[in-house]
Amino acid sequence: MEYLTRIYMYGGVSVKDVESSKFIKAYAEHLKRGDKFKEPSWVDIVKTGFTKELSPYDRDWYYIRAASILRRLYIRPFTGVGGFKKIYSKKNKIRVKPSHYNKGSGKIPRSILHQFEKIGIVKKTKKGTRKVTSLGRKEMDAIALKIHKDTQPNKKEEIDEIDELNEIIEETKETKEEEEKEKEEEKEKEN
Repeated sequence: MEYLTRIYMYGGVSVKDVESSKFIKAYAEHLKRGDKFKEPSWVDIVKTGFTKELSPYDRDWYYIRAASILRRLYIRPFTGVGGFKKIYSKKNKIRVKPSHYNKGSGKIPRSILHQFEKIGIVKKTKKGTRKVTSLGRKEMDAIALKIHKDTQPNKKEEIDEIDELNEIIEETKETKEEEEKEKEEEKEKEN
């Protein structure tokens, strides 16, 4: 039963419950602020795959790729470097020639996974694949919970808005009742 892992969730929210783009941005910022995860010296020169002509324009692309890899590993454990090469692959369209499928770079996910192993967020299995450790899951779920709380509307504000709307409805009912009473009194006076 090695493939079954225990999910440590804080407040019932996990990485799967949060929008992927928001989680990746938040976790990339978390990695950038921390002092454990470092960019290699070759980050500004390297291409992300055979099909690319230049390196990425975004300066934080390495942290974003690391967060993306870790999220993928959380959702689908036991993925190796070859799996990440397939995930980040692309068709190579060369002018008039038919397009060909080319895998992504293997150096980038390998270096990211090695750094996560040193930190203790990822561990290598007997088969050579990787999976997220319980420490990594706790950290990721905590960030997911923070994102979930930020994106959820404030319950107190919602209750206040509902109370205000109920007051407005009651006031309109009272004014309608008063108008109806006035009309009835006028009819009685006329009769």
